[in-house]
Amino acid sequence: MATTWTIAVDWERNGNFTGTYDDITTRVSRANWFIGMHQPYDDLADDGMLNLVVDNVDRRFSPEYSGSPISTYLRPFRPVRIQSNDGTTTRTHYVGWIERIEPMVNAKGKRQARIVAAGPLLFLQAAETNMALQENQRTDQIVAALIKEVVIPPAIVGAFMVGVSHIGVDTFVVGETLYSTLDSGISVLKMAGDNWVQQGNAPDERETFDVYRAIQDVTAAERGRFLLDRSGKALFWNRHRLLQATSPAATFDDTMQDMEYVYSSPDELKNEIIAVGHPRSISATANEILWQLDNEIRIPGNSERKLQARYRDDSGNRIGGRTVSVADITFSEGTATITITPKANSAELVITNSSSQPAVLTACTLRGEKITDFGRMEATAKDELSIAYYGRRTLRLNLPAVDSLEDAQNIAQFELNRRKSPRGSVRQVQLVSHGVNPGGHQAQQLARTLGDKIRVGESQTDHEADYHIIGEAHRLSEGGTLFETTWYLEPVTAGFWTLGVTGQSEIGTKSVLAY
Repeated sequence: MATTWTIAVDWERNGNFTGTYDDITTRVSRANWFIGMHQPYDDLADDGMLNLVVDNVDRRFSPEYSGSPISTYLRPFRPVRIQSNDGTTTRTHYVGWIERIEPMVNAKGKRQARIVAAGPLLFLQAAETNMALQENQRTDQIVAALIKEVVIPPAIVGAFMVGVSHIGVDTFVVGETLYSTLDSGISVLKMAGDNWVQQGNAPDERETFDVYRAIQDVTAAERGRFLLDRSGKALFWNRHRLLQATSPAATFDDTMQDMEYVYSSPDELKNEIIAVGHPRSISATANEILWQLDNEIRIPGNSERKLQARYRDDSGNRIGGRTVSVADITFSEGTATITITPKANSAELVITNSSSQPAVLTACTLRGEKITDFGRMEATAKDELSIAYYGRRTLRLNLPAVDSLEDAQNIAQFELNRRKSPRGSVRQVQLVSHGVNPGGHQAQQLARTLGDKIRVGESQTDHEADYHIIGEAHRLSEGGTLFETTWYLEPVTAGFWTLGVTGQSEIGTKSVLAY
């Protein structure tokens, strides 16, 4: 049965993609999209991207043309979705938000427009971490808390802000389970969030990590992955997910259109791993000064002021804090109440003046336990034989969330075990099929996605090995008749086994301990 494609934009942002002008499939001459990672062993995925070239003869996609039937909707953050149906299964291949619409100029030219969309990562990069101190939490629990810090425009999950009369008008925050699937973390972090700060003359004036970088810190400590799937949902994989013994979902033996192969790639062969941890020190008492008011604050009558207080030590360095309280409050005029919401490295103060007369706050102090990042400790794992044969190839991992030397050493050894030996590696494979008529590789192009295991064999290199798909790029053109796919691959790490599974190698012979 023929495969049908549907490319739609939810112009009205009502969550159903069924508006009169939402289906733009017949106007699309070319669609390119990508999700996942480009490089093996990366912690975080790249943002999903979509480029559409659409017919614009009637100027429907010209935002400044008032005669367009969707002129009021040609704005950023409109949800866009690509789906296929092969007669039995409807699959979503991409969901994101429009970033910009670019009509091609010249009335006698091609009269087309380009629609560019991106995935949710831009919202993670735009949101500053403002999370409570995380103590003795699994990595997935911390990632879930970070996701809750992000405000995402209505698009994927169909939720909307309570009290907003028109769905899609404003942004919303909902339970993270609606737009994320998180593996249970293997690692439990003693502390996180306190040292997500910029120090010194860092170019980031906010002096705080964005959520994207904070998730990267947690994911790096886990040695896991953070990605976005075809539907735009966030995925957190713990470090054991890609080590599980499973059979390949498909085999490609000299049947690819093309592939990129390297032997002993410099970014994969590493025989000296340095894992840099960050030990913390916590003050003996909860009476340490974390912040003091520098300038007086005037609060008009019957109003409130909000203030973000960032914790610092005596040298002006950003630090973390816990058991935080307000002290030493002085008003030179009137009075007001002060409430505090402590966070890992800052606190929000709300100063409320319930009187009709103004109040002037001249002194205020936050006291608590100081959490100080005392620099770095390095754990090193190296293979002397590999260094002797292939030269020293060093990989440094900066892990702000790791404060245990033992954990840092385990991470270094784990990375050394899977990187120390040279090997051939397929970085990507390309497949081509008819986008409408079934046959060839089309079924695999439609079905295979992030995390799937495949086997690749190629006779010229005499290479055959198993890989995980970590990124997928697709191009649909020529009226949907040409369907091109590129899978970005990561080698399956051999030598690990699961306790209690019959037939797997005994430890110490052909297998090693995973971290």
